[in-house]
Amino acid sequence: MKTKGIWMGMALVMLITLAQAQTNEKESSLPDFQGELREISLEELEGPYKKSTEETILELQRCIQIIGSKETTKDKKDLAFKNAIQMFIPGSTIQVSSGKKGAKVESYTVGEYLRRLRALNYQEVEITFDKVYMGSYRKGPDGKYYTTATFEQKFKGTTAAGTVYEDKTKKAVDVSMENTMDDVDKEVKWMVKLGNIKVLETKTPDKPIN
Repeated sequence: MKTKGIWMGMALVMLITLAQAQTNEKESSLPDFQGELREISLEELEGPYKKSTEETILELQRCIQIIGSKETTKDKKDLAFKNAIQMFIPGSTIQVSSGKKGAKVESYTVGEYLRRLRALNYQEVEITFDKVYMGSYRKGPDGKYYTTATFEQKFKGTTAAGTVYEDKTKKAVDVSMENTMDDVDKEVKWMVKLGNIKVLETKTPDKPIN
């Protein structure tokens, strides 16, 4: 009887352990294991991955232009909104400012920024960008790769009364290379993710723009 009780106890422990493992597996948000990822070489960071980073930022700029435009259809704005959100690390923020006297720099979540951009109270909106300048990638202690990119954003808004507001803002965007599940290939890959976008400087036409 004693031996039988010991075996029953061991079986119960095994069942509990199995149940806990299944519960933990269901609660995990990590993707299925796809094999070890090799480190990225310097040549790759300065070559194809740098190019991929530039293309990601250019795509974000295109989405911003579509969302801010008063001539774009709702469907195109909705698609651009969705695509832009997916480029960012969750919780990222975007700073905004104006060249008006006493204006403050304010931070919004990416979603808030895009919604505000979409609802700007102008009859016409024109947003253009200058060339993206990339820093060199560096490896962080967490195994991810990081860099910072800068670009200049030119904004022109015209009201129904014909009043025009213009500014030119220099911005810096945090960029990381992360192990992310590719929705298309369903594999974990090194992929570009954007982080916070900060305002470095804002100028208006009544001030010298270099």
